[in-house]
Amino acid sequence: MNTIASLKAFKILDSRANYTISVEINGIEGIAPAGASTGSHEIPYIDPEKAINYINKTLSTKLKGDIIEQKNLDIYLRNLADKIGGNGSIATSFSIYNNLWNLNIFLNNNQKNIFPFPLANVIGGGKHSGLMDIQEILVLPKKAKTFPEAVNTARNIYHEIGEYLKEKKMNYGMNDEGAHITPLPQEKALELAEETAKKHNAKIGIDMAASELWNQNLNKYIYPNSNKKLDPGEQIDYILDLIENYHLIYVEDPLHEEDFIGFSEILKKSNKTMITGDDLTTTNTSRIHKAIKNKSINSIIIKPNQIGTVTDTKEAVELSKKHNIIPVISHRSGETHDTTISRLSLDLETPIIKAGIADIRTVKLNWLTKQWNKTENPKMNKICIK
Repeated sequence: MNTIASLKAFKILDSRANYTISVEINGIEGIAPAGASTGSHEIPYIDPEKAINYINKTLSTKLKGDIIEQKNLDIYLRNLADKIGGNGSIATSFSIYNNLWNLNIFLNNNQKNIFPFPLANVIGGGKHSGLMDIQEILVLPKKAKTFPEAVNTARNIYHEIGEYLKEKKMNYGMNDEGAHITPLPQEKALELAEETAKKHNAKIGIDMAASELWNQNLNKYIYPNSNKKLDPGEQIDYILDLIENYHLIYVEDPLHEEDFIGFSEILKKSNKTMITGDDLTTTNTSRIHKAIKNKSINSIIIKPNQIGTVTDTKEAVELSKKHNIIPVISHRSGETHDTTISRLSLDLETPIIKAGIADIRTVKLNWLTKQWNKTENPKMNKICIK
């Protein structure tokens, strides 16, 4: 069926027991995730009740009978921000996309056999809950030959770290993203993660989420758990030290969301590391253009809910690739059983998917693992750092 016969929105719980929006078009679902550490340039969310009310009473009537076509419907959704918010928009756009996927109608004309590497959060802090100021310590099994092998490598590292922390009575459970919480100082946590990853032929990275540490009034980055107060120059030096000391392959949001020039200074001195924009760029092509102009990044987080539609997500990925910026499609800390970003990672051929390694978010990895096993001649993507 290539027309909208039914459109219905529901209120459901996400992984933090907060309400989010599920939209079903012709019985095929799309769900909005939610972030805790959010950039100020993300498309605003609104109260789920308000969005659901408009979708069910107005949007469903207006769209009933329309052809299911991604770009035209997404353009329509863009103009409803005050009515359905970014959460209503992305849930609806995801449902449209998933309908088209089921009909074998894709965004790009590729073979859907190029799989991303999983980027897994193993030790957590920051806004995602934990005792570190660094928001995420991540593992990237970039030498894995298959997607199942890459997932298994990340899993083994996650469990080995957990067993070590448990033995030392330093495992305080899991945070919002399923990462280990530990009272270890963040440098010790980085040391543990690097040593463990090295045994498994993997690399580590971090999400600093520096906008959450930035105090504009003081002109300093404030680290409440590790008792640091760094001015912008000192923050850059600190990030460069972390890159060198722990051989970081990936650094996300090392500086606050408006410091395009500071990002470029780090990038100049870190040619073997993915310097990644998230709050800096918010999957927004105008922000990406600014990052390109300033040579701020060589990698970018792609979060569809930051920009509100699949079409805008595709445009952000295409612009990034055109300028040799590595797109990393990503989950959010408030997640659900939705697997749309897994399909998008194949359709858009993003080299990396950031989707955690524990709790509800494993559904995204499991979908890709099963798809690998169903796909003729599957291959891993390439990660080319420039």
